[in-house]
Amino acid sequence: MKKFKFQLDTVLRYKTQVLDIRLAEHGTALANVRRQEGVLEQAVKHREACEEEYREMKEQGLTIADAMKYETGIEVLERTVQRETEKLRELRKIEEQRRAALVQAKQETQSLEKLREMKRGEYDSMVAKAEEKEIDDLVMARRSASLREAGEPG
Repeated sequence: MKKFKFQLDTVLRYKTQVLDIRLAEHGTALANVRRQEGVLEQAVKHREACEEEYREMKEQGLTIADAMKYETGIEVLERTVQRETEKLRELRKIEEQRRAALVQAKQETQSLEKLREMKRGEYDSMVAKAEEKEIDDLVMARRSASLREAGEPG
């Protein structure tokens, strides 16, 4: 009997390659999100440190010009935080899209693998039946030969 060959093996290989690509893309997107979370955290800490320093300086007393410098600096830092927050939002949206593509690729690959397993089971069952028939035929042939040798009609 010929060796098992799944007709959709090339499609399965292609889908597996696509799955690997989607996995890498999602990993990259996730790394970008994590990196941006770190950037945002640093921006927030920097703004908070500047605000704390401003409060301390106000308690000690400072000139109007220095107060304006602090307020302007804090405004710039706040815009930076907002900009970094928006970048993070966009990166999370991309990560979500990549995850959805990964899930779809995984489902397609799994359904092909299940189909392959089913076809393999059918093939194995067919092989087992063919071997069983071959054994039965061999037993019948031997029985028939031994009966002929014994002189009995077969």
